[in-house]
Amino acid sequence: MRKRAHVIPLHLNTGELQHLESQVEKSGLAREEFLRTLILGAELRPRPCTHHADLLRKLAGLCNNANQLAKVANTCGLANQQNVDEMVRIARKIWELVKEQW
Repeated sequence: MRKRAHVIPLHLNTGELQHLESQVEKSGLAREEFLRTLILGAELRPRPCTHHADLLRKLAGLCNNANQLAKVANTCGLANQQNVDEMVRIARKIWELVKEQW
């Protein structure tokens, strides 16, 4: 037995259907789930871009490098200039990737 027993027929013109389909595509949800979410008043956001996961991995790597640098700095008293320069280079490279792909 279905959890949802009520069916609501809906008539749309071509433009309305195209708009609905484009919004459904952007959300990544099924059409029925998209409409239920709208009815319940939830805020719908577009599905993350395909490169989003790669970007998060790069940011996580940057954070790991920053933590390692901080650990070395705390252990030894200070970090050498080469480590600081490398962190700045990596941060700039990731920032450029974000600007290009976001």
